Amino acid sequence: MRAILLAAFLTSAILGSAAAQTLDQQWAWCRDDFSDRLIRACTAVIRSGRQNPEELARAFFNRGRAFSDKGQYDRAIADLDQAIRLDPAYPDAFNNRGVAYSGKGQFERAAADFDQAIRLDPNYAIAIFNRGLAAQNLGHPDEAAQYFEKAKQAGPRLVPPKE
Repeated sequence: MRAILLAAFLTSAILGSAAAQTLDQQWAWCRDDFSDRLIRACTAVIRSGRQNPEELARAFFNRGRAFSDKGQYDRAIADLDQAIRLDPAYPDAFNNRGVAYSGKGQFERAAADFDQAIRLDPNYAIAIFNRGLAAQNLGHPDEAAQYFEKAKQAGPRLVPPKE
C-alpha cells in the first residue's frame, strides 16, 4: 500500500513539475516573436488561469500584437481591449490598439488611442509618430508635421516597456 501511495505521490509531483515547466516554456514562447507559436503559447498562458492580472495583461498584449501583425485587426483589438481592462495604465497596449484601428482605417479611434498612450508616457516617440500618421490619414498635414517633429525631439521614454 505504501508503495502505491509513494508511486501516486511521485507521479503527481512529476506531472505538476512538468506542467510548471510547460507553462514556463509557454511564457517564453508568448514573449518570443510574432509567430503562430506565439499566439498558441499566449493562448495557453491565458487559459492556464494561473496568472495575476498584470501577467495576464502582458499575455493578451503579446497575442494582440501578433494578431495585428497578421492583419487580424478585430482579434487584435479584442485582445488589446482585455490588456487595457486589466492594466489601464499600459501605454503600449493603447499604442498597439491604435495601430490595429489604423489597419482597419478607423483613424479617429486610432488617434484617441495614440493620445492616451502619449498621456500615459509623454516621451513615447513611437506613439507620437503614430499619432502623426493618424493625423495625416485624417487629412491634417500640418498637425501631422507637428507630431512628426515632436516624435523626433522626444527624449527617452518616461515609462519603460512593461516586458
